[in-house]
Amino acid sequence: MTVFDMSFYIMYFSPISTSKRAVTRALGALLSIMMVASLAAGCGTVQHAKSDALITVSGRAVVMGNVPFTALILETKEHNSYILKMDEAMRDSLMTPAQIEVLGELYLAEWNGKPFAHIRVSQLKRID
Repeated sequence: MTVFDMSFYIMYFSPISTSKRAVTRALGALLSIMMVASLAAGCGTVQHAKSDALITVSGRAVVMGNVPFTALILETKEHNSYILKMDEAMRDSLMTPAQIEVLGELYLAEWNGKPFAHIRVSQLKRID
């Protein structure tokens, strides 16, 4: 390659390759910013309003699961299921299966690795 060929290359092709690098860098930076923004948007959590209101639910109380992972479940006529959390004395007084009505606080927690509706029972009434 002669000096003339090198100067021709530097004059005409070097700006193109430099601009390609600049465009590539700019696109890479833009893509990185978009990925970080989408991850930040996807990883954000939605805060739900905390419900301190008590609810009354009636249905059939049954024990589900395998020992030692059993749970006391309330099944309603509308085919909704709730895990009942109560003190030990209240649970010992309950014979399952039974038709009951509970008053308590509804919250979401996990059971067997999946989200499940729970009721923290404050009152329990047997329905005959």
